[in-house]
Amino acid sequence: MKLDDLIEDKENLIEDLTLLLLYLTATHEKDPATGEEKLSSWKSYDWNAMDKLVENGSLFPPKCRRTHARVLTPEGVSKAKQLLDELSFSKK
Repeated sequence: MKLDDLIEDKENLIEDLTLLLLYLTATHEKDPATGEEKLSSWKSYDWNAMDKLVENGSLFPPKCRRTHARVLTPEGVSKAKQLLDELSFSKK
């Protein structure tokens, strides 16, 4: 996918770049209840993009909308890595 193709749809571009920023700024944490490792990132991005990332399965729904951390789903991590490749930001 070329950058020109992405720019045609501004909302999708914002959503994709928001996911990428969440992924790049995420930290590894253990879920206290399950012991499962997860990627968690602080939110301070466009609310509409964040809501769409929850709707499309890239982020887990927040327990409380006021919570500042967002947790990426395995699908979200996979899509973020794909975006890195598409935008030629990943290590070769």
